[in-house]
Amino acid sequence: MGLVQLPDYYLRTALAEQKLVPVLEEFQPPEEGVWAVYPPNRHLSSKVRLLLDFLAEHLGRSG
Repeated sequence: MGLVQLPDYYLRTALAEQKLVPVLEEFQPPEEGVWAVYPPNRHLSSKVRLLLDFLAEHLGRSG
């Protein structure tokens, strides 16, 4: 048993299944994005494009 501060996408399932409960929510820092940094090429490799699409689908997009 203990406390941990992790991004909500790590804990989404456990919170939904009530295996974990949020505490001290008033001290939660503002939302922080997940960034994918890659060279500014006009044509991304298919592997990079697949990764970016996967991250966007599973972690959501901001803005």
